[in-house]
Amino acid sequence: MGFATLAANLAAVQTATAFIAPSTITRGTPTATSPHFNHAVIQSSSQIFMLKQETYNPISAVLDLFNPNNLLLNLSPPGTANTISSKDEEVVTSFINALNSRTPPSELLQYFNDDINYIDTAYYNPIIGKDALLKHWQLHVNSSPLSSFSLDNSQVIVIDDIVSATNKVCVIYHLATTGGQIIEDSTHITFYYLSPQDGGGRTKISRVFDVAEPASPKPGDAGLKLLKSVSTLIGDKSIVISNDTLAKAPNDDSSNVSVVEKYFDAWNQRDMNSAISLFTPTCQMRDLQYDDAFSGRDEFKKHLMRVKECLPSSFNFVVDDIAVSKTKAGVLWHVENNGDPLAFTRGCSFYKIDEKSGLIESGFEIPEKAPPKQGYLNTLKSRFEAEPVRFIPAAIWVAYMYLLFISDGILPGANALALEQRTWEEVRDLSLNFFLVAPSLHLPFSPVVHPMLEGVFNLLLAWAAMFAGFLSDERKDKPNLLPFGPMLVGMQFLTSGFLLPYLFTRTVETKSDVHREDIDGDIQTLVAEWRPLGGFLGLVGAASVFWGLFARPEYGAFTERYASFGDLLSIDRVGSSFIVDLVIFAVFQSWFVDDDLKRRGVQAGDLSLLRNVAKYVPFFGLAAYLSFRPLLPSRELSE
Repeated sequence: MGFATLAANLAAVQTATAFIAPSTITRGTPTATSPHFNHAVIQSSSQIFMLKQETYNPISAVLDLFNPNNLLLNLSPPGTANTISSKDEEVVTSFINALNSRTPPSELLQYFNDDINYIDTAYYNPIIGKDALLKHWQLHVNSSPLSSFSLDNSQVIVIDDIVSATNKVCVIYHLATTGGQIIEDSTHITFYYLSPQDGGGRTKISRVFDVAEPASPKPGDAGLKLLKSVSTLIGDKSIVISNDTLAKAPNDDSSNVSVVEKYFDAWNQRDMNSAISLFTPTCQMRDLQYDDAFSGRDEFKKHLMRVKECLPSSFNFVVDDIAVSKTKAGVLWHVENNGDPLAFTRGCSFYKIDEKSGLIESGFEIPEKAPPKQGYLNTLKSRFEAEPVRFIPAAIWVAYMYLLFISDGILPGANALALEQRTWEEVRDLSLNFFLVAPSLHLPFSPVVHPMLEGVFNLLLAWAAMFAGFLSDERKDKPNLLPFGPMLVGMQFLTSGFLLPYLFTRTVETKSDVHREDIDGDIQTLVAEWRPLGGFLGLVGAASVFWGLFARPEYGAFTERYASFGDLLSIDRVGSSFIVDLVIFAVFQSWFVDDDLKRRGVQAGDLSLLRNVAKYVPFFGLAAYLSFRPLLPSRELSE
């Protein structure tokens, strides 16, 4: 096993064994909210313990939907009240409320600094700056709670507890449906940094770190056993990756922070007797790497001792920051090995502190998930769930790549990975005769290739180039997981190998008032809306057909050259793959048309003749469509 792989495995193990000090912040119970998903839900653990479904007043719940001034959906029983303890908490809960209300991503940006550092541990890299954050929300909607929700998503964020200190807020929450059903394995802890704006402006969020509960079945002791077996290798510098994303903050002097820091210190010294003395006798500790809570000092101490035997003495848990009140504390931490931060070992904890004794009475801890991260997979999953038709191009792409590169005996000739000299010579010769320029001008370097193969090749390239007419499918307000520009270039080399992934990952068009200026890049705008594009490429395609039928008379009349072309295809993987590409292009050219008309303001039932010609007449129908479709309006001209 290579060190890179070992590092990833160790990260998973290290997080599984992280100081196992987490909480029993009991989950809140949401009620049905309005169709607009308004309101965050905040409920303290003591209130939730006493809360029963029958205590809700359905009439007041309905009336609450019509009160635009309410920040929180009050789920407290009679005689209790939810309160916001600071302006910092108010900013954070307002942001969560906006997420639940399905506020457009462009409006969510009002809560953040321009240089926001947004760390969603479902993804590998931090998101830096407002532009990157907006693009993230647009691309990865529904992939994680802080990646925003789509309008048809029935999930809401339910805040279980919250604690704040100066310019920092820690929130523990879970997800639920608007009907009140708790979503399993959905607990998160988020640590927010806030910064006041100059001139007394609104406080804004400057940094976010969110970590999620692992899915069931929980890793449990499996990570401990693996770590024990490989602990002698942990000191190797090749598996240590510096991580300075989260700046360490100075310690607070309050007693609540002190008890938490004493626990970390005792753990790092492996003094479990001192560590356990910092908890109440009836403590309830939760590590979400495990299915069940550890109840009471004795049970929790046994767990700590078991973990102690597996953790190398070089491991320390470093407190990056703490947000604390008299009765609770949120902790941001990471793991170091001999003073060097380890990759993918960050985490958050949320503690309840007994005000009378000053001891920790409960805790909830979530470590960062080790690779593979699930963010992009969740994005794809949500898109496939929303549009199951995406499975069609996805399945065809898998089959296409297998047939072209791996299989033997299905398509003629050797697979592409065999790297036959004949294959590369054929590709070279066809490329030299690109768009039939060299053979038409009888240039001396122009090789002789079967005219029908040349015709098919150039028809295919013209068809792939024609998709440039849809470059308006990629805009700042409509990014795609696979940017269309590079995919379009790739289609000139691997045709369907790039077209199909773009189709099953692309973002659906939602706007009907797109302008030319919205397209990214001046060249892209010029090409996408160039009226002669369809006619020019249509002529290239027609010339390719003519060339295949009549050029190079030495290949004989149609019957003779068709027979020889068939013989060529029977042994030629490249040529036979071109035929497959033509079929795929014919089937999927229609996938661009409806969205393209939509962004031009054309209603679903309008321009039916042009729409159907573009969708169902291969190649030449698309050329006609690009020639006669309405042009995108220009803001400059309209002004």
